[in-house]
Amino acid sequence: MSKKKPEKDFEQVLCEWDENAARRKDERLMLFAYNMSPTETGRRVKGLCALYPEVLVCYEDGKIRAEYPTGELDGAYLSADGGYAKIVLKSGDKRILCAAGDLKHKKRFGASAGAMDRYFSERTFVKPKAAFTDTVCPKCGRPYPAGGRVCKNCSGKKQQFRWMFTMIRPALPLLCVSLVLFVGFSALGLIPPILSEKMVDGYLKNEGASSAMVWAYLSVVAAFFGVIAAQRLIAALRSALTVRIGTKTAERLRASVFEKVQALSLSGVNRRTAGELMQRVSSDTDIIGNFLVHVFGNVVEQVFTLAAIGVIFLFSGFEGGTNLFLMVFLPVIPAALVFRLFHKKIHRIYRMLWQVSAKASARMHDIFSGIRVVKTYGKEKEEIGRYDRSITSVKIIQKRNETFWGVLSPMVNFLLCAGEFLVLYVVGNKVLGGNMTLGEMTKYSSYAAMIYSPLRAMTFLPRRVAQTMTSVSKIYDLINDEDVMKQAAQAHDPVITGRVELCGVTFGYEPGKDVLRRVDLKIEPGEMIGLVGRSGVGKSTLTNLVMRLYDVDEGEVKLDGVNIRDLSRDCLRRTVGAVLQETFLFSGSIRQNIAYAKPEATGEEIVAAAKLAGAHEFIMKMPDGYDSYVGEKGNTLSGGEKQRIAIARALLHDPKILILDEATSALDTETEKQIQDALARLISGRTTIAIAHRLSTLRNATRIVVLDDKGIAEQGSHEELMRNDKGIYYGLVMAQRKMTSGKK
Repeated sequence: MSKKKPEKDFEQVLCEWDENAARRKDERLMLFAYNMSPTETGRRVKGLCALYPEVLVCYEDGKIRAEYPTGELDGAYLSADGGYAKIVLKSGDKRILCAAGDLKHKKRFGASAGAMDRYFSERTFVKPKAAFTDTVCPKCGRPYPAGGRVCKNCSGKKQQFRWMFTMIRPALPLLCVSLVLFVGFSALGLIPPILSEKMVDGYLKNEGASSAMVWAYLSVVAAFFGVIAAQRLIAALRSALTVRIGTKTAERLRASVFEKVQALSLSGVNRRTAGELMQRVSSDTDIIGNFLVHVFGNVVEQVFTLAAIGVIFLFSGFEGGTNLFLMVFLPVIPAALVFRLFHKKIHRIYRMLWQVSAKASARMHDIFSGIRVVKTYGKEKEEIGRYDRSITSVKIIQKRNETFWGVLSPMVNFLLCAGEFLVLYVVGNKVLGGNMTLGEMTKYSSYAAMIYSPLRAMTFLPRRVAQTMTSVSKIYDLINDEDVMKQAAQAHDPVITGRVELCGVTFGYEPGKDVLRRVDLKIEPGEMIGLVGRSGVGKSTLTNLVMRLYDVDEGEVKLDGVNIRDLSRDCLRRTVGAVLQETFLFSGSIRQNIAYAKPEATGEEIVAAAKLAGAHEFIMKMPDGYDSYVGEKGNTLSGGEKQRIAIARALLHDPKILILDEATSALDTETEKQIQDALARLISGRTTIAIAHRLSTLRNATRIVVLDDKGIAEQGSHEELMRNDKGIYYGLVMAQRKMTSGKK
């Protein structure tokens, strides 16, 4: 089956459609494709859009469909309604459909629309972010799988096997030894039929038995015993080695996958469900390890056995040995053709099983993670129903798979058995005709049985290979995901004093939808900056960029004048501490949770941090004090108690830059005042960025930065901003005062 040739490069197609395209290539800003008519909904077309400084040219099926002077355009945006992705141009009050396509083009269209929008409104062109444009394979044009960057169509098995070899390489010496043992076990298995022939023809047919004959007979029996004992010894050594190889490889794979997950950016992690990641780390690595333990060596053993017996049949000197060889091996050909015919179906059903199993795992993870919410709303029966539907999907796929194999395997076994019956028929005729001794018949029958036993076992090989290759491809896809927080080759590790600079920072979680655009902000060491604004304007996003949980699309984030990308991870995590809006505690003791960022902390340091965070008093009231177990996600504590422990954890970390994202949102007024007093003492010498919806908590901030859809709208002290009675901050403060007075 020939591979599908990749479509022509967009540049080559454009040159065929427009003879001036090659000449204008250097001035062209951007070129992207679309596959649906923007004017006739649902009609498939081959379209290209070329953006030049003075004009946007849209081609369709080899002709210029429209030209739009860029001077008349005000912007562009992505529309994804009606089941299609569309790029819409803005020209005053007019809206012009520029391009349309399947929803698989949404990210690419969004990136292109964002780049054009900036160019039309500001006359500044910035190339679309690569992570947004690389959503389809450049070779075949097919979309990457969800959460991946490896094309299943173009990424051949060679790359995956090459990668797997690197994983197995440390165990290669042991693997070679085990393969030798497998071959040795198989070679010893060829001896008993020869001994059986000698025993039947040489001793059992003789009527008289001399002492010499008895000793010779006993020597054959002893040889039988020796061969079997040697096989059992080799089998024991082989099993020990293969188990060690499989577990070591699975351990290495599991560590590599887990390490890769830790290296992914938050966006890289969020593209996959928790169930998918858990399946890759645990189930997929176990499947690969089990394949090495139970399948790989046996395949080598069976192949050697088949080859050796084939040679024996061909060169045994027995008349008709070639015919016997053909009778044995010819049925293998149609059996192999049957598996080849269903090759794609076999791999497809295991991919489907993997997907539904991952969804079921994700569903279970969600239910267990939110068990308090489930019980609060009395939704146990509904969640049981949801999980039942998930495992029902798994059951249906598994039933379909087993039905398929239940029909296919007997067919293949029947084809293989036909050869065995032919062998028995031929050798039986030879014995009856006096052309073959009973011992020879026993030998050849034994060899025939030795052939068909592994052949029947190997009928299960395709399903094991398909299952293993599905797991390999899933892990390979994750390992090759490039959406990681890369550390510079020559990473700096300076002592940071706390100066933070955002220089022209632009960032968006989705293509074409910037949350922050060209933000410039300087924060001096020791300043306390309050971030305010309505939900969705980018307050938490800004702090995420300072912590480098995401990388900026444009611009730079600097600490003490050094680009955050050039700092080592250790330096960055040592410098920045945070109390996030969503408080998370690990299963374990309160002491372990406070000391999470500084495991070597002394008991005195832990207690001091807890006192500053206002947590010491309630901790000491617990049965085991600081050694009290808090349960998964700290579910034995109240929201306020969890937040105070999180604050203590950040304070023990003693960072130069402290980020508080709604750090006091779950605290009562009295406790909040205690923590605010503690934070006031800690601000000296520490840069603090605080987000709070209760604006009264930011009165002591050195500066308040107000964000809106366009970036930084206002900044200044509380008093300075309150003097502007038409400003955003003034409006927010007055609205909160009105709400507070209304509650009273």
